[in-house]
Amino acid sequence: MPSGTTPELAERMQAAVHKECAAILRALASRHQIHVSIHGARKAIRRLRALLFLVEDRLPDAAAVDQTLERLGDGLSALRDAHVMVDTAEGLAARGKAKQWATAIKRLVRRRDGLIQQALARDVDFRRRRRVVERAARQLGDLPWHELEATDLRQALERSCHRVAKAEARAKADPLPANLHRWRRRVRKLRMQMEALTRIEPDIAKDAAKESASKAAKALHKLSDQLGAFQDKQMLRNVLRRMRGLPHRAQTARQLSEELATNQSMLVGKGVSVAGR
Repeated sequence: MPSGTTPELAERMQAAVHKECAAILRALASRHQIHVSIHGARKAIRRLRALLFLVEDRLPDAAAVDQTLERLGDGLSALRDAHVMVDTAEGLAARGKAKQWATAIKRLVRRRDGLIQQALARDVDFRRRRRVVERAARQLGDLPWHELEATDLRQALERSCHRVAKAEARAKADPLPANLHRWRRRVRKLRMQMEALTRIEPDIAKDAAKESASKAAKALHKLSDQLGAFQDKQMLRNVLRRMRGLPHRAQTARQLSEELATNQSMLVGKGVSVAGR
């Protein structure tokens, strides 16, 4: 056993990975509130990939599984995004004039439901996707977890902190949608890693935070949500632009543009307080 490894660390990491695999499978098997289930599956996929990032240097075979999970998550993105756009439009309607948004919301609902029906027709009950997850779980279970060292997790978390700082600097210098999206993804991954390590190896999470691990995770969660809301409005704007014959187009577009401008102004003044900045 390499220096710095402990059976307890290996067991805790493996248990965390197994837990996320099980969460993905449960979500994909559930037919109750399909949009909630898809969201749950994508969140569990992201949590699992955040964990694998922490171990890939020591366990390089995890990288192939991560690529499989990335493709799985990407395949669910359009379904989740279609539902998020309905929610975003309903929120804008509640803050603006509901009548101006009524037709757009109806079309967005029809678009969302059509995408779900097509996906389930091609992959009944998501059986193919569930087989992919089951195979990934077996591959992860076969990894030599006993070789994992606490130093591996510490160094990987430091890399995540630096990646967030780099993406933040780029987004603030040039707040293009792609730069803000990259910042959001990296913030979200770091937040998930901090939350996981608070349970798995608390000292590592504590050392990475300037204050407390829990406070850092909460700050990352808030920033991730704000970046996510901004991206959701951008996606909605892009879809609405392609809808023909939409009544009240100018009014809804104006409301969206105003909220996006306000959100972007707020975001470029925010940051996260973690090591590596």
